[in-house]
Amino acid sequence: MDVRFATDRNLGTLAKWLRILGYDTLYERGNADPDFLRRAASEGRIVLTRKRDRTSLSSGGRLVVVKADHVRLQLAEVLEALRLEPDPVKKMTRCLRCNVMLEEIPKERAEGRVPVYVYAACIRFKGCPACGRIYWPGTHRRHIEESLRARIPR
Repeated sequence: MDVRFATDRNLGTLAKWLRILGYDTLYERGNADPDFLRRAASEGRIVLTRKRDRTSLSSGGRLVVVKADHVRLQLAEVLEALRLEPDPVKKMTRCLRCNVMLEEIPKERAEGRVPVYVYAACIRFKGCPACGRIYWPGTHRRHIEESLRARIPR
């Protein structure tokens, strides 16, 4: 079974980076209250929070209190604490905005929805079936890969 996460409002950037790695990551814009913790537990999600006092509210699910202040250290901390080895095949397969799995889309569907130079230069596009956002393998992918190498110690 794949590891799934739920983060509270204090870990929004971490949620984005976990999605980049391909992890199903629910982002709660509020605090990790008892309802949030119950829902996460019922969905089999590991709750990530910065709030140390949430451990007493745990509702049977797994909860990790993230201690690091910066996302680079937070990502390394979570992966190390849970002994996770991200699957390279799953990288960049989720929408960063809404967490839905991306789908390959025909190039024609990207026309007019991406910059003209991107449409001319790229062959493959992925789209989010929920929010309609479009992704393509551009220079940002190289920057993400470099950032991941800095964030994930080997």
